[in-house]
Amino acid sequence: MNNAEGETPSPRIMKKLSLIVAVLLTALVARADDFADKVDVTPLEKITVQYRQTLKTLDSFSREVLGQITGRSTFQGQRPTFTVLDMAFRPENYTKLNMVKIRHVPLRQDLRQLDSLSPDEADRIVKQGTVSYQFLYSEPTRALMEKIMSSAVTKSNAIEEVYGSVNTMDALFAPNSPILRLIPPATNASDDQIWHNLDEIGGWIEKLKQSKDDPGAKPLLAYGENRIPLLGDACADLLHLRDAWEKGDASEVNKNIVALADSLPKINPERYPSEAKRSVEVTYNKLAKLTIPGAAFYFIAFVLFLMTAIANTSHLRIWALRVFAIGLFVHTLGIGIRWWLVQTQAGNWFEGIPIKNQFESVMFSAWFGCVVGLILELRKPRGFFGAAASFVGWMALVALFAAPYIAGRDIGGNIEQVQGVLMSYWLYIHVVLVTASYALITMGFLLSAWWLFKYYKEYGTLSRESGYRVSSDNASFDGAVEGGAMALTVGQSLARMLFIPIAKPQAAVAKKVVKEQTTQFLAMLDLCNLVVLQLAFWVLGCGIIMGAIWADQSWGRPWGWDPKETFALVTWIVYLIVVHVRVATEHKAWWTAVLSIIGFFIMLFNWIGVNFFLVGLHSYA
Repeated sequence: MNNAEGETPSPRIMKKLSLIVAVLLTALVARADDFADKVDVTPLEKITVQYRQTLKTLDSFSREVLGQITGRSTFQGQRPTFTVLDMAFRPENYTKLNMVKIRHVPLRQDLRQLDSLSPDEADRIVKQGTVSYQFLYSEPTRALMEKIMSSAVTKSNAIEEVYGSVNTMDALFAPNSPILRLIPPATNASDDQIWHNLDEIGGWIEKLKQSKDDPGAKPLLAYGENRIPLLGDACADLLHLRDAWEKGDASEVNKNIVALADSLPKINPERYPSEAKRSVEVTYNKLAKLTIPGAAFYFIAFVLFLMTAIANTSHLRIWALRVFAIGLFVHTLGIGIRWWLVQTQAGNWFEGIPIKNQFESVMFSAWFGCVVGLILELRKPRGFFGAAASFVGWMALVALFAAPYIAGRDIGGNIEQVQGVLMSYWLYIHVVLVTASYALITMGFLLSAWWLFKYYKEYGTLSRESGYRVSSDNASFDGAVEGGAMALTVGQSLARMLFIPIAKPQAAVAKKVVKEQTTQFLAMLDLCNLVVLQLAFWVLGCGIIMGAIWADQSWGRPWGWDPKETFALVTWIVYLIVVHVRVATEHKAWWTAVLSIIGFFIMLFNWIGVNFFLVGLHSYA
């Protein structure tokens, strides 16, 4: 029996309607997934696009754009390139999706003020932090954002970041996607650096059809008569790709993808990045910028070095050195690839040194620490230096991989160029020294934590007991040992790392033991820690001085009490105290370990925390 007019439909009817809607939505999603599965964007991942003055593959561009919008380099499990092209060709499918990430939690909570939001939706936004493009463009939301920005200055950066994502989506959604600058410049001149989009090329072609004398046709004529047909082919391929994509014709899309990927490099082969360079960049992205492979080898080496330090056996140490060397090679390769990819755009190899942002500075810092640790471990074999160095490499590379997921923001993993005012050779001197000292400080942190753990395990206290004055004053690297790890020279260690047979090492002759074995272990740890921290003290001090010279050149003043400058000075003062502690106190090792751990966390806040919680001139790194 039908309901009377105006009555609420029965639960049974509502259930059927809900079922029908669910089936239709499932069918639409399945159709979209089916299209995505059939489309092969692999050839397009390696084409070049110019974005923010930097040349990168479409794969890198897509990951960067999605990272800016969603906080992740992928969306809904699809390839980044597919998602970005889908947004460009079918924007109507993305305007209502909750994909724009609001990273600032207080700003999410402020959205509860909107009357149009249901309590459940408001809770979801606060918890997940994602909203839709349509939501951000609605009049109530924009009015609230303007009100918040005018009354809460601290939230203005967060609001600007959100609408920066919206502006990026606007550029993708615009007809012909002007953000996709895929066409290389006409000439090889140094002042001809701007790549072009479909709108520009299409407009020039239309002007040329009217008359070669039309001023609007001049940019196209610069390509030369023989390349103009290639430009026309590329534009036609792109238009056909868009049309086929809009229709959901996967076979036609794949056909045009291959044609476009083939036509673009032919327009100006001299200016187009090589196939090798583009392929390496795509592989580099898919391997998580080599962070996870390198971290895996470092972790294995860390475990082996710890076992070496405890058991003092040459067999474990050699395998630890081998695995560590592989990790260091992968780490070096990651730095080398970034350098190679950007050096031609920077103008020369020197300005392309990858140490211009937070990602690169952390990567280089860890690399320096690993190199220094390897040298010290080869010269003073015991496992302590190797363990500290592999810990630094492992922790740094894992942090670089996880930072975008934990913090919800990019820390410079995308290859970019430095601000022009900062480009100076003092930049490299200053940053290299400071980041190198940070690696040494991190090594000192591990050795100090290890010392305190061993001290507590042996004596059951962390207090400065007068009977437990353990330090390295009477210890040396060639002290009494039980096994053969320290019996290997540098040459023998290198030979065994490379599987070159040598005579079995002789066990070291034990000297008269005047202390317990644990006390000797603590003394050795303290000695290693002292070596590392003294290096950190001098390197950081020199880095601060070089930074003042660089600041004077770039900003016209050597010191401005910027947050990073201030905390760098505080960190150095902590290690200045450590140096004096070795002379002024009886409990030298204890104070060294405690102050080293305090200094590490101050350094960590200076290096990372300042960028997230404070505003300053150094926020880019």
